[in-house]
Amino acid sequence: MTSLRPGLLAENALTQPIPPRRAPETGDVPARRPGSLMRKYEAAALLPDLTVSFKTHVAPATPIFEEAASAFARGTLIQTVNGAVAIEDLMPGDYVVTANGSQPVTWIGSTSYVPGRSSEQTSLAGLTRITADAFGFGKPSMDVLVGPAARLVVRHEKLRRLLGQEAVLAPVHDYEDGDRFLPVTPGGTVQLYHLMVQRHTLIEVGGIEMETYHPGKTVGQALGQNMRALFLSMFPNVTSLDDFGQVSLTRTQREVIDSLLDT
Repeated sequence: MTSLRPGLLAENALTQPIPPRRAPETGDVPARRPGSLMRKYEAAALLPDLTVSFKTHVAPATPIFEEAASAFARGTLIQTVNGAVAIEDLMPGDYVVTANGSQPVTWIGSTSYVPGRSSEQTSLAGLTRITADAFGFGKPSMDVLVGPAARLVVRHEKLRRLLGQEAVLAPVHDYEDGDRFLPVTPGGTVQLYHLMVQRHTLIEVGGIEMETYHPGKTVGQALGQNMRALFLSMFPNVTSLDDFGQVSLTRTQREVIDSLLDT
């Protein structure tokens, strides 16, 4: 198996639709729907005995699975206790700087965005470039390329009165404006990543507050028994969906935030 180092995935990360097959009686392998578009994912997890598991998975090319591996492009610098490290060079067990202090990375997922291989099923239809100084001088200090799973923190005093918290999370792509936030279709394959720590929190990416990975509070309702088992197989560091804990901030959309701030 390839490691989470440069050259992780080739351009065949998005595979052709796979014909349906019957799940074995044990139920270990879920049956696939006719014509389901599948995607290759790489996952590295910190196990309870402090060893690291590396595995390749083939799972549906749908948002629930893709969001686990499509937040930050290769080359994105993540702040660790030893300085900034490119996300492709992080390993489970490395300590990153978070809003709750330094925490070890417990899981890293990756897949590849391949231009021109879009589908109604996949969420990987394009990327977003946050331009240098989009949030003020040095924030970020250089362009940051993110995928559709990237969410940033939106802070406003009015939110505390309305929601009881002064900050919420919104998708970066909601803020695409052709100026500070640019929709991007690269000419070639781009490796994308996401990472987990023990409890959902915030990390700084180029001086911008963004979230670590969490599947969301309703993921269990969106997955049937077989798909839930397949999803959890990508996370050998957890035993159930409850192990992901709580989402630290409310997730919403820019449209909702703007309507709240206009009231």
